[in-house]
Amino acid sequence: MRQRWAVLCLALVALGATPVAAEQGVTDTEILLGSSNSFSGPLAFTGTQLTRFGVDLYFKVLNEAGGIHGRKVRTIYYDDAYRPQDAVANTKKLVEQDGIFAVIAPQGSPPVVATLGYIEQNKVPLLFPFQSSTETRNRKYVFSGLVLSDRQSRMMIDHLAGPRKFKRFGALYQDDEYGKSFLGAFEQDLARHGLKLVATEPVKRGVTDVSAQIAKLQAAKPEVTFLVLTPGPAAQALKERQKIGWSDTLMVSTGPLTDETYLALAADASEGVEGLSTLPDPVRSDAPGVKLYREQMQKYFPKNEPNRYSLAGYLAGMLFAEGAKRAGRNLTREGLITALETLKSFDTGIVPPMTIGPDHDTQKQGFWVRVEKGHFKPLSDWIKSDP
Repeated sequence: MRQRWAVLCLALVALGATPVAAEQGVTDTEILLGSSNSFSGPLAFTGTQLTRFGVDLYFKVLNEAGGIHGRKVRTIYYDDAYRPQDAVANTKKLVEQDGIFAVIAPQGSPPVVATLGYIEQNKVPLLFPFQSSTETRNRKYVFSGLVLSDRQSRMMIDHLAGPRKFKRFGALYQDDEYGKSFLGAFEQDLARHGLKLVATEPVKRGVTDVSAQIAKLQAAKPEVTFLVLTPGPAAQALKERQKIGWSDTLMVSTGPLTDETYLALAADASEGVEGLSTLPDPVRSDAPGVKLYREQMQKYFPKNEPNRYSLAGYLAGMLFAEGAKRAGRNLTREGLITALETLKSFDTGIVPPMTIGPDHDTQKQGFWVRVEKGHFKPLSDWIKSDP
């Protein structure tokens, strides 16, 4: 009997000594991240810059410095061409076949929102997507990237209807989750000022000819016209407006459009466009984090021009690294979520200090800009607005 008990005790001790299975996507030497993004289609430039020249730039520097608790970060990306159904298929492949730890920096409201159900069901962290829909808010496994549409709207409307005293507003918007998220926010924020949208014109995703919509908007005579589009059709809208000589409306771009690369598509038709920028000028800013980003871009990708899209990806990489460091050597998905929630007044050197609250919004500020000679000139300091 004693012998049996001794054998049983030894067996229990052995079981207790067996290492707990590692979290998916984490080994002793590596953390595997991935995302579905646009490497073809209307947002191919944005997707490439965001991931391969933004996220991966940060991780190149990080890995050369020893990684995170001795682990290097590796990334896998698949192209969804801005198609929601492809984003879902790619995300499933990343989780179920590639075995990623977390999704990082996917792009576009329609593709990202389409994956939310799967992400939550499988408890996979979705980190810092480059999209603006409020559907990502208040979800345990999701942390926003861009300033979300309701925050952007409040800052823009309060600036334009407040001190600028504009009364008539119109919008040219993409007819999907991206555009409708902004449209609903505009309506709510204008109502606080006793105003309404006088005209709204939808544009189907993928369409670039917006001449009919511009003509209808001109007839409604808005003093301000919001552009809630991807860069291609937005540039066409500005060219069409210039072509017909419609100069008595202020064109205003939303956060995702506020980038010099988008301006280049419209050439001189973009002169005088105003908007909300959610990231500092990647070429001219003296912010210490932006200067470091430029130095590292020059070292690792010297032929790639700095831009706000790669800067956004670089920032996403930084935030993941900070959360993973705080989570400790025993990195788990739940531990990462908890660690990211501890970010209070975290200084990235790029944007104002970040505090992540229960809604998991990261960026909450922007500043007003105007296009002058092909560049966005800052017209305000950082503005903060809660929804």
